[in-house]
Amino acid sequence: MLNKLKNFRKLSFSACLLLGLSFLATTANAQFIGINVDVAIAYSAASGTASGGAVGISHPVPFIPNLGASRVIFNETENTTSSADANSVLTLETKTTISTFNFFYNIPFPVVSIALGIGAGTMTNNTAVTETVSGTATSDNSELSTPVSEAFIHIGLPFWNTIEFHLGYHAMSVSNIDITSKSGIVVTNYNLSNKSYTGGMTTIGVQIAF
Repeated sequence: MLNKLKNFRKLSFSACLLLGLSFLATTANAQFIGINVDVAIAYSAASGTASGGAVGISHPVPFIPNLGASRVIFNETENTTSSADANSVLTLETKTTISTFNFFYNIPFPVVSIALGIGAGTMTNNTAVTETVSGTATSDNSELSTPVSEAFIHIGLPFWNTIEFHLGYHAMSVSNIDITSKSGIVVTNYNLSNKSYTGGMTTIGVQIAF
């Protein structure tokens, strides 16, 4: 009788172990690692076109956020005539780069998928400052780095649980800056105001799950 009880316990333990391993294997097969790649199609604070985008990695572990990064780059040129001398013109050629790292959560819905995230990073402005007075030009550079905060949303349409097409909007918040402040050229006669680069990057992208 004692041997039968021992054998029953062994069989019960083995059955529970097999069921547990089977459940883990099924759960693992049902989970996905997702790679997001998005391309920027516009940035609202840019006077012209913008380039860049966002990337992200999604994982199946609950409560742990997914990781990503965003970047948007744009150029602008501004010409201003001096209020004191009509023969003096100031030209500003600025390249702006906003880079952030972020974390996000995927929120499942019956038809669409939604990702919500926040991030932080820096904005760098490299401005070539050129003052032309009666045909004679003087140039200098002004380079600035400013903290940026980010919040974004992606809305996607999944297909077959392996591919998703989505649209995104990344809201970037940054303090107003004087892009000529690091230049040695005096610009007080040009009535320049501080620049605002707070805006939104619109993206379109795809997620591949495997």
